[in-house]
Amino acid sequence: MPGGHMPLEIAPRAATIALLAAACASPHLARAGMPGYQIQAGVVESDNIQRLPSGGSDETIGALELGFNWLDTRPWLDADITADVSHLHYFQHTYSDEFIGNLIGNIRFTLAPQLLSWEVSDNFGQAPLNPLAPITPDNRQNINYFNTGPTLSLPFGQTTQLAVTGEYGRADYQQSALDSTRLTGAVELLHALSPVSHISVTARDEHVQFADDQLNPDYQMQEAFARWETKGSRTELGIDLGYSRAQISGTHDGTPLVRLDLSRKLSASSTLGLALGHAYSDGIDAFRLVQTLGGATLYTLPVFVAGPPFVDSFATLAWNFKRARTTLELSASYLQDRYKTDSTLDNNRALLDGTAARQITPTLRLALTEHLVRWEFNNGFNVTGGNATESDTGLQMTWHVGRHFSVMAAYYLSKGNSNVPDFNYTENRLWLAVGYGRAAEAPPGPAPVRLPVMP
Repeated sequence: MPGGHMPLEIAPRAATIALLAAACASPHLARAGMPGYQIQAGVVESDNIQRLPSGGSDETIGALELGFNWLDTRPWLDADITADVSHLHYFQHTYSDEFIGNLIGNIRFTLAPQLLSWEVSDNFGQAPLNPLAPITPDNRQNINYFNTGPTLSLPFGQTTQLAVTGEYGRADYQQSALDSTRLTGAVELLHALSPVSHISVTARDEHVQFADDQLNPDYQMQEAFARWETKGSRTELGIDLGYSRAQISGTHDGTPLVRLDLSRKLSASSTLGLALGHAYSDGIDAFRLVQTLGGATLYTLPVFVAGPPFVDSFATLAWNFKRARTTLELSASYLQDRYKTDSTLDNNRALLDGTAARQITPTLRLALTEHLVRWEFNNGFNVTGGNATESDTGLQMTWHVGRHFSVMAAYYLSKGNSNVPDFNYTENRLWLAVGYGRAAEAPPGPAPVRLPVMP
């Protein structure tokens, strides 16, 4: 669907999420959880909206953007919702209106303390149709994954418990024939070693059923692993060791499961994070992984859209710094997907995100951003294989003219380089917007580093 219109399966859900975000930002809920939000209306000028090697068209874009974040813990509720979504209108009609951005939402309801809880999560974002082509409205599609289910916890003494989880998930793709449902069951036996550490053993089974199972065969994935986790005043560490396997079209394949997540508070102003992983995965798990690493932004996610499961290996390193008027956030990730069913789909991705911000005056903030993605296909994807690198460099100035009102001016330089013909391009964008909102309540010091959420 050129122009990025949302299908009927996704549009109502996205609208509901936006309404929920607006409701959470209401004065009544603000007194309880102090969520942050920012509503911006602005105009963007582009000198190469199609991102062509030469001869691209100028375009004026009207943008209405909503940024939202809410982190709250109560006796009956744990909520973690972040979103950055925008509606774009192309005045020269180069493309039709589209809705872009990312939402990462998770809410856990405690129905019976220490016994029964129910979790609801939703992930919304975009992925390229062809990763070896420039990202434009014609080369991205919306993806939405909704998941929900209960967890029953049964205590065995003071330090041991058995948790049983059942989940239902639904994946909706705007254009690809990959719509599917997912049924997941998991059993975990957990033993507390101390107030700050525990060990556990988990077995998980997932059944994925496609709406079109003739084009994309259904499959199963299982994993069993032991986990050790500890949380100290400055360090959090988790290690998983086990085995994962996939079953598709009557064949089985397995691989060792290894995962590590480490975050360390180096000082009051600096935090370091590291995550490693190797296990069987699939498109939806990869979508959620990359979205977690990048956070909720307007960028199209570097996710390869394909049906079969694959062996996923990744590493990410992140560092956040905040002191006085200066903020620095850096993250680098490398991901490797290996398909047993079709090696021409094998790909490697490198991701780099950086932000350097300075509060020039109490009302004036200057920020420099960098976003870079590199794709590599070596075994024949898109007939010849290839590699492609896209970068987006931004300079943004925000002037807070009042307690809730702001004016933002920004310049973005986007570049693409590839050994694929017609990929190389340069695009300049100027953005001017006015905003209304407030920052979320947050503890002092740097923001937590973004690491994958381990099972």
